[in-house]
Amino acid sequence: MRFHVQHAAIKRKSFQLIMVMLLLVSLFLSAVPVRATEGDGTSAKDEQEIYQKLKTGKRLQQEEKNYVTPEKPTVYLTFDDGPSKLTGKVLDILEQEGVKATFFALGEQAKEYPDMVKRILKDGHTLGNHSYNHVYKELYSDFQTFWDQIQRSEEIFADIADTRPQFVRAPGGTYTNFDAYYYYLMDKAGYTVVDWNVDSGDSKRVHVPANEIWQTVKDSPLEHELTVLFHDGTGHESTVEILPKVIEYYKNLGYAFAPLTTDVKPKQFQVGKSKWSRNMSAAHFQQLWEETQQYATVHPHPSLQQVKEEPKNTDEQLAKQKVAAAEEESPLLAIKPTVPLKIHFSQWSSVTLEPAQYQLRSNRIELSLRFLIEKLGGNVQWQDQTKTANAHYGIYDIQYDLPARTIRAYALGNNIATYSLADMELREGTMVVPLRKTIDSLGGRITDTVMEEGRREVAMAFRQFYILKDNNSILKNSLFALAG
Repeated sequence: MRFHVQHAAIKRKSFQLIMVMLLLVSLFLSAVPVRATEGDGTSAKDEQEIYQKLKTGKRLQQEEKNYVTPEKPTVYLTFDDGPSKLTGKVLDILEQEGVKATFFALGEQAKEYPDMVKRILKDGHTLGNHSYNHVYKELYSDFQTFWDQIQRSEEIFADIADTRPQFVRAPGGTYTNFDAYYYYLMDKAGYTVVDWNVDSGDSKRVHVPANEIWQTVKDSPLEHELTVLFHDGTGHESTVEILPKVIEYYKNLGYAFAPLTTDVKPKQFQVGKSKWSRNMSAAHFQQLWEETQQYATVHPHPSLQQVKEEPKNTDEQLAKQKVAAAEEESPLLAIKPTVPLKIHFSQWSSVTLEPAQYQLRSNRIELSLRFLIEKLGGNVQWQDQTKTANAHYGIYDIQYDLPARTIRAYALGNNIATYSLADMELREGTMVVPLRKTIDSLGGRITDTVMEEGRREVAMAFRQFYILKDNNSILKNSLFALAG
């Protein structure tokens, strides 16, 4: 009898213990989704609102990020689909030319060429993630597959070189492949998706001839920042062949080269009508949301650069800037031309500068700010007390601050760009500035350059609304009116 009583008591205690454990497990599981959303500061209700907005097909306006506009026009060379047996040749050329670039590598290829992944990083280039196998029908059938491939490749890069690339390039680019969900989830996971604004055309078919790639690059529009698409995967021998000529071309136009960093505003295509049949349910979105948030918590990428305060013109800072300016200019002494320079402002308007009216510095054309602006039809005011020049043309104003070596560009009175440690020089009472930088700041672009032994010509183009004639509405917002 006593045995049966003890046995019953033990059973009751065991049952109570099991119930307590089940209660604790259920409480834990119910808390997990709450933590996943609270970690991002987003409630379940907000999550559903976001889902409904994304369902319309439009990208959500993400948190404003702060990027740095380079003072000099810059080319970001990018290479997709490697590494391969050609990657070493590309790296050799870049090393010889003193150029840094970005490589969007496939996980599948990285496993085959791990030493190339290590060399890309050792040589100071940026490594990006280009998925695992580049198979479109897998990557764009569902975000989950795309995400899994990015994670799979990332683990390979981590094993090879202890790195987790923040930059991602979608095979084939994002246009018609990505939808609003893809963009949103990648952004929330901390990735930066990068497209391009110059396509070399080296992958539009198998074995594109080198001269065709060259012509495509040369015919591409010029902008202040160019993200150029090349490929270093198998079969792209023509890319390797033409690469030195492309680098020389951009150097002659005054471009610098740099790898992609979080300071660079990424080129991204608009969201187009998807060519893939996909459906995203609310439940699936929640699952992906939680998965991407968990990744962001475990593997936080470096945050984008915070807003930098504009340096004040203290004596110490000015002294540092003068030293920096001297260091920059010492290897780049100006060359006095011997050939006139013809500048084509349009099909119907041009001007010829005598050799004494301009100079060359590291293949960059420099000339009088007043001469250039007045030939365009604008005007310039010099403030001797502050040593600043205000150039006005159409809807644009540019302020050249000589003591701070800073250029500020305005459109209708609104600041649109600021360039620090900018190239400018006061020579015999004349403000001398780079031609390309000034045209870029006025909303135009250089369309062609000829720098031959006996012939030098530059052509430029402006959109029609950039060269509106001055009227009261425009003038009241200009620096001239604001200063007066």
